[in-house]
Amino acid sequence: MSDSTFLDADRLAGLKARLRSGTPAPATAPAPTPDPASAAGARPPVPDLGVIFFSGLTGGADPYDLLLDVSRYIDRAGFTAIWTPERHFTEVGGAYPNPAVLGAALAAVTERVRIRAGSVNLPLHDVLRAAEEWALVDNLSGGRVDLALAPGWHARDFVLNPEGYEKRSLLLNEAREQLQGLWRGTPLERRDPLGATHEILTFPRPVQPELPVWLTTSKNEDAWRFAGENGLNVLSALINFGPPELRRRIEIYRAARAGAGLDPEGGVVSLMLHTYVGTDRARAVELVRPAMTEYLGSFVGQHATSGQAELKDKSDTLLNLGDDRDAFVEMVFQRYVSTSSLIGDTASARTVLEGFRSMGVDEVACLVDFGLPKDEVLGSLARLATLLPQEV
Repeated sequence: MSDSTFLDADRLAGLKARLRSGTPAPATAPAPTPDPASAAGARPPVPDLGVIFFSGLTGGADPYDLLLDVSRYIDRAGFTAIWTPERHFTEVGGAYPNPAVLGAALAAVTERVRIRAGSVNLPLHDVLRAAEEWALVDNLSGGRVDLALAPGWHARDFVLNPEGYEKRSLLLNEAREQLQGLWRGTPLERRDPLGATHEILTFPRPVQPELPVWLTTSKNEDAWRFAGENGLNVLSALINFGPPELRRRIEIYRAARAGAGLDPEGGVVSLMLHTYVGTDRARAVELVRPAMTEYLGSFVGQHATSGQAELKDKSDTLLNLGDDRDAFVEMVFQRYVSTSSLIGDTASARTVLEGFRSMGVDEVACLVDFGLPKDEVLGSLARLATLLPQEV
């Protein structure tokens, strides 16, 4: 969700008054457009395209049927990656509790597309088990595994590891280093119940000698800087900030890589965008409206029980609007579609993709499971595939 989607208490009263008076919301920032200077007289190429699953809302249909059919299609069509998340204990997203299990299934039905976790909430898990599981998927896929790692955010998820919640960011970095070491073949010292110390090396050994790693973050500038300094890729989404702020964070990331002696253009920035490409832009927007407004409302509702005061305040915004809630969600929908999504026709999709590419986005992860029928999702991806570079 883009910048200014949510309002603090001081702005809530003003929003209510504007909604009730019929005064239009302030103009939103336009969708990103290509930078002519960066294009050097030519249209910049579009980013690589992947597909990401996140919500599991498929109009009552089997979410795994959609996942497998989409994966088979994008594997043939030349998309870069298929991302599956880790989500726990909530109906929205509850189809995806374990990306390693899903990755194993995807490895069996695909041949070329990268199989990615988007993301593994590493502080919830024993790093030895994570190394075992993902090395197994790497073997099944012939070396096609990439992992985005995250600290986790919802307090309820940490019933799996209650002691890890307060120090989750520290645990993430420690476990990430251990995971990468195990992948390379560096044993991890552990003590067994009898008090004996063992040097543990996990099996099976992976196909890839190095594990490609993304750090999942959105608005936190320090996280972008950390990723750059440590040679990590970044998986992001426009949650509570918009394209201008994204450009700034990519600049921070590239500068941090350069400051660490790394190629500033060498890291991969992957951006999640809700995606539906139709034959007509206006019709595409209307087609996604019911599913998207329901999705936005349910996503915000999860913040109320997250355990984080800032996120709870955003959820309370909707509750405090009372009868104006529908008007507020409509305003959020309009802003999100116009600035922070890939919803439209093929021409508008190309413009949006070129705009994000010009600001430094290397890949767009197209979020497709937010409530549309499978035939619409596959049709959208077929239209999107026409924007991919054609193999010679």
